[in-house]
Amino acid sequence: MLAVGGALLALLIAACTTDEDPTPAPTTAAPSASPTPSVAPSVTAAEQQAIGAYNGYIQTYALASQVADPDDPNLLRYLANPLLSLTQHNIRKLKNIGAVQIGSQKATVLDSTVDLAAKPPKVTIRSCLDYSALKLVYKSNQSPVPNSEIKEKELAAVATVTLHTTGQWLVTESKQGSHTC
Repeated sequence: MLAVGGALLALLIAACTTDEDPTPAPTTAAPSASPTPSVAPSVTAAEQQAIGAYNGYIQTYALASQVADPDDPNLLRYLANPLLSLTQHNIRKLKNIGAVQIGSQKATVLDSTVDLAAKPPKVTIRSCLDYSALKLVYKSNQSPVPNSEIKEKELAAVATVTLHTTGQWLVTESKQGSHTC
């Protein structure tokens, strides 16, 4: 059972991140004397909706993990495949060993890039994930799951949020980022 705890924790974190290296963050140009052009309202709206979906994903993932419910219908409000399937799989692993998450992860959005010309339109969000208030315990007696202590309390992440045909912005991917928190 000791190996299960460590493997489970790694899978739990993988639901928020993967080992694939995301596209490098765009570099910032040197400031110029000319005024900054205004941002189109459609870009601002897309960015706000995508960040809302991302924050909803982080919160809903934590709530579903706290009761080990991989079929929580709220996951569908914020996630689409392939991240939806991975998230449900990892929560199901918790359920299968009788474990739940105590506490929740927190995300701090650092910046985002909107690409409305992409097919489908997408927003890339760079964030820092804080796992310091999270631990895994057995539901029956609240004892810690062996080898489940989180070693890296903060992880950089890059998420992709896409506009689906339903009109919803849904998180489809989350990778470990190369930036620091």
